[in-house]
Amino acid sequence: MKKNKLIYLLIFTIFISGCWDSKQPERMYYAFGMGIDYNEGKYEVYVQLISFANVAKSEQVNQDVRQSEIGYGTGKDIHEAVFNLYNSVDSEIYWGHFSFILLSENAMKNGHLNSVIDTFTRITEIRYNSWIYATDGDLRELLLTTPQLERAITLTKLGDPLNTFEQDSYIELTSIRKVITRLQEPSYNANIPYVKLTKKWETTQGPDSITEFDGFAVVTPSEFKGFIKGDQANGLQWLSKKTIRTNITTNINIDSEENDYISVSLRHISTKIKPIINGNNVKFDIIVKASGKVDDLQGNITKREIKKVIAKQVKKEINETYKAGLELDVDVYRLSEKLYRKNVKLWKQLNQDGKIPLNEDSIQIHFTLEKISSGRKELEETITK
Repeated sequence: MKKNKLIYLLIFTIFISGCWDSKQPERMYYAFGMGIDYNEGKYEVYVQLISFANVAKSEQVNQDVRQSEIGYGTGKDIHEAVFNLYNSVDSEIYWGHFSFILLSENAMKNGHLNSVIDTFTRITEIRYNSWIYATDGDLRELLLTTPQLERAITLTKLGDPLNTFEQDSYIELTSIRKVITRLQEPSYNANIPYVKLTKKWETTQGPDSITEFDGFAVVTPSEFKGFIKGDQANGLQWLSKKTIRTNITTNINIDSEENDYISVSLRHISTKIKPIINGNNVKFDIIVKASGKVDDLQGNITKREIKKVIAKQVKKEINETYKAGLELDVDVYRLSEKLYRKNVKLWKQLNQDGKIPLNEDSIQIHFTLEKISSGRKELEETITK
């Protein structure tokens, strides 16, 4: 009798055992990105939820399932704004797949960035390598943008920026961890990629809005310094150790008004910044080397001439971005950190709030195009008269 009771007890235990506190994936919502704004003393958050049904799909997604939805909440701090959203959601929100933060201009001003970073580093489910972006555009529109050709929502440029970075390394990507590091080291400023909507693409239904990198925002722990956009931001790619591939298109006639152009793809870019100390006077040698391949050519040109015109254009781009930084009163290339690493005693004498005084004559740029390939052709036009 006791044996039978024991058997029944074991069977009953099997049926009632299990993970009572387990969470079923299909019954949860997945936060993938968040836009943050600040207006009239309150934080405004836009949380992007994505459909679990399409998370693992990279090509053909289920068109009957809504890809994403944006929730809006406000609060005196970000946590209160998020809890404001929890009150209107049907299922628990899971943050383990969180990928990026999108900041408005107001969210970076007056020390608000410090509050944003502090909040996200306290949420245990969110990783430090989540991407961070800045914009002066509409947060809702940017978060509602879907990938081209109706691929999965996780493959947007904001969610998966590395997918195109190898082809075009125009702006160095930035994570929460990297921003924290750069704001804690001289010159105590960080560059955050600037994104906007573009309508360069079109479908049979009309223009297709796509996110595009078009420069970067410069921030300090307490201030938003401003945006450096478009061509003025081109110089940053030459001093980034993360740059894989980039392009230059320039006139091959340096001293002529003729409009013959050459396009060259550049790889294997290496950069060194050397502080040159003369008493209390410091200048910086910026040494850049690269290899290139001719992609397009109008007119005839020698390899020696190519190296000359490309060097001139690279120096110009580096200098223009540097000057744009000076106008914002920021050390855009973090030159102060180079002096800090080499001669901390002199850095302590010269620095003002972590940044040493800089002017237009503080840098000397050296560029060498070490190798140049013409691809399958010689350096001349295909069709000649």
